[in-house]
Amino acid sequence: MGKNSKAIGNNHVKSVYQALLQSLKSKSVNGFSKITIETISFIKNLYPEIDSVTSKFDNSRPDQSKDLTLYLKSGETISLNLFLIKKGRRIQPKNAGAKSFLEKYFLSAEMQKIFNKEFERYYLDYLKEVVEHKKGTHYITDKRELKRLVSSHFPKFTEEINLYRDKFLFNLRETCFTLLQQFYNEKNIGFTHAFNVFFMVNDTNIITSYGKDENDVKVEKFAPASPSLKDIELYKTGKSTVGIKFGEVGLTLRFKFESDPWKSIKLATGYHEFPKEKERVNVNLKTMRRMEKLLNKHEYAKTSNNSNAIGKCHEAWTYYYFLKAFPDVIQVDPKQCVELINTYFSSINQNTLKKLYSSTSTIVDAITEKLRQKYHDYIIESIELIPDAYIKDRLDTGDLQLVLKVNNNIIVENISLKALAKRNSKITTKNPGMGSILGPTYFNMGSMESVINEVKNKFTIGEFNHRKSLEILSYEFGMKLDSATQEQLRRGIHNLLGKAMIAITIYGEGISFCKEPSEIDGEVKVHVNVPSAIQNTLTWNNELESISLRAKFSKSQKHGWSSIKLTSECQLESRK
Repeated sequence: MGKNSKAIGNNHVKSVYQALLQSLKSKSVNGFSKITIETISFIKNLYPEIDSVTSKFDNSRPDQSKDLTLYLKSGETISLNLFLIKKGRRIQPKNAGAKSFLEKYFLSAEMQKIFNKEFERYYLDYLKEVVEHKKGTHYITDKRELKRLVSSHFPKFTEEINLYRDKFLFNLRETCFTLLQQFYNEKNIGFTHAFNVFFMVNDTNIITSYGKDENDVKVEKFAPASPSLKDIELYKTGKSTVGIKFGEVGLTLRFKFESDPWKSIKLATGYHEFPKEKERVNVNLKTMRRMEKLLNKHEYAKTSNNSNAIGKCHEAWTYYYFLKAFPDVIQVDPKQCVELINTYFSSINQNTLKKLYSSTSTIVDAITEKLRQKYHDYIIESIELIPDAYIKDRLDTGDLQLVLKVNNNIIVENISLKALAKRNSKITTKNPGMGSILGPTYFNMGSMESVINEVKNKFTIGEFNHRKSLEILSYEFGMKLDSATQEQLRRGIHNLLGKAMIAITIYGEGISFCKEPSEIDGEVKVHVNVPSAIQNTLTWNNELESISLRAKFSKSQKHGWSSIKLTSECQLESRK
């Protein structure tokens, strides 16, 4: 709450207190404002047997006390919270500490510990990225020094660094949502405690709202009904907010910087009126119409990266067709798919764009059929496109995220979307480093570091050129794969394909199909130096499916030696 808002609230409490004292002494309150008179009238109607009243300003620490305390003639004590707002506004609950809210409100020290650990990791990454943006590659890891550098280079947030802020807050939001999802699925009573505290159920909450006219005053009691666990829903909104719907009312938890780029992070809480079905339908219709309007205004402008544009537009059209199939689904960010189309669609020629638009209509059935096989019965509660730059788990590279309700549990389903012109086209998955490919992130069977260092030394003295270096490294890598167990090979393929379900539209044929990444059928075979001397290929499912790993330098030859990457391309069987 801003200083001005706080002062207005405090003055309201003081005025109501003074007027109530006057009224209890049977003195006139005509000298008070209409707002104050209506408020005390409402209070006295609720509690006609008031004996005395005290204010929070009677205490040495008013901010930690209830606004008013009523002492009834029956001996009962009533705590009152007073809110004064303009009509159309919502009351603002007290903000929670980002590093304490899960323990304080949801009663989970363990969940808070996990969140705080992730918080520190993401915060350090954020600081490093901001410093790198200014200074280039660096190896500074001390948080205090990083904060000093950020404050010196960026005293305020600018367009240059907003992406890093947004990514950081997004990852906090995702971490919070994941923890609350697990908490919800455990049917933990912490949600009940959070509801009771945030919605102040043990107090009487009086909201006085006023309009432009002096006499336009409304006073009401804020007392939402306590929900059962099955009435609680989790949702997201924007890029930094988690919402909890308790029956008919919602509570939002929004992560934000206190002010400047190096300052602390706050968790702003707010009450949210959850949109009714009709409102959601209208929002979704508006989104679809905006996308259709763009399609009708298409003008082709040739660019070099046509395949990336096709992929991005495919993501947006998939989102569009989900809105069409599920008209009341909640959109986390309604603007994002429109912005995606607007950014990329002009890079695709008219004929291809029409094929892509038409063919993508088949993808919803492919995905929902796979979800039916997996969960039998489910409800899609929300839909969101995940920007590449925001992905926190490199093995979970989903483009589309669906939040499902399955048997009263919350399930998050990430879906990797691909668009291919032909059925036999290959899909690029990841570009892992040669040095890490055999490590725990992928195959978990050792390391290529010693081989890389040996080849690098020979390259440095001129014994190997670029091509020879890649051939030697590729062969050595292939031989290590050839000695791997089936379990290690399957693990590596799983990790290269990622955790997300894969949905593919073959827009040249007007079909889509969907696969779970776990579906690796039959024996995995290793083909060393196939299809070239700098590639190795793994095949499975009677060699109908494959993944090829091609070695390459991360920079052009003029830079000399640079880190070695592997371009990973897979071919999956279409069962259509």
